[in-house]
Amino acid sequence: MKQKEQAEKMKALRRELEEKIEEQFPAEDGGTSLRVDIQQIDESAPLDPEVARRIIEALLFASSKPLNAADIKKVMKSLTPGQIAKYIEELSEIYQRDGRSFEILEIANGYEITTKKEYAPWIMKLELQKKIKQVTQSALETLAILAYKQPSTRMEIEELRGVDVSGVITTLMERGFIKIVGKKEVPGRPFLYGTTEKFLDHFGLKSLDHLPSIDEIKTLVENSVRKEDLMDQENTGANVSAPAAGDKPETAGETQPDAENSGAENPKI
Repeated sequence: MKQKEQAEKMKALRRELEEKIEEQFPAEDGGTSLRVDIQQIDESAPLDPEVARRIIEALLFASSKPLNAADIKKVMKSLTPGQIAKYIEELSEIYQRDGRSFEILEIANGYEITTKKEYAPWIMKLELQKKIKQVTQSALETLAILAYKQPSTRMEIEELRGVDVSGVITTLMERGFIKIVGKKEVPGRPFLYGTTEKFLDHFGLKSLDHLPSIDEIKTLVENSVRKEDLMDQENTGANVSAPAAGDKPETAGETQPDAENSGAENPKI
C-alpha cells in the first residue's frame, strides 16, 4: 500500500515538474504560440521491419555519440539485440547500394552514421571557413586595439577585449602584421607589441597618423543606417527621401565613407 502511495506521489510530482518546465520555456513564433506535441508510443508494441529500420536510422542520426544495441533497445523494447544488429546491417547495405555520401560504422562498441572519408576535404573546407571568420574577427579587434594603443602588452589587450588573445597574437605575428617592439618596465617585463609596415601596407595607410580619429569613427557610426531601419524600409517599400534643403548633395562618382573602407582596404586576414 505504501509503495502505491509513493508511486502516485511520484506521478503527481512529475506532472508538476512538466507544468513548471512549460511555464519556464514557452514556445514563441512571431507572437503566436507554437507547441510540439510528443506522440505517446508503446515501446513494447511489435514494429514493422521498415518502420523499425527508420526509427533506428533516426536514433543513429540524432545521437551525438555512438549507440550500441542496448542503448537502442531502451527505446525499442520490442526488438532483440539480434534484430537491432540485423536492421543496422540492412541500413548499411541500403546506403552502399544507393551510393550515399554517408555510412554506418561500428565505433567504440556502438554504431554511428558518419560521412565517407572521400568527402572529408569538402567538410574540412567548410569548417575552415567558419574558423577563418572567427579568427578574422578576433584578429581585427586585436589589431584595432594595437593600432590605437600601441605599444601594448598582451595583458593590456586582454583587459580591453575580455578574452585570451595569446593565439591571436601568435597568428598576427606569423602573418607579419604585428611585432615585438620592446619590454615593459614592470615586474615580469612582458613583451610590448606594435604594428608593422605590412599592417600599414595592407590597410592602405601611409603612417599611423592617417588612422581615422576616434571622433571620426564615432561620427561614421552615428550616421550609419541601422540594420533594423534598413529592413523596415525594404519591408514597407519605402523610398529614401530626398535631401533636405541646405544639405550638401552627393556629386556623381562620389560616395560617402563607411566604417570599413575609410582609408583602408578590406582586410583579408
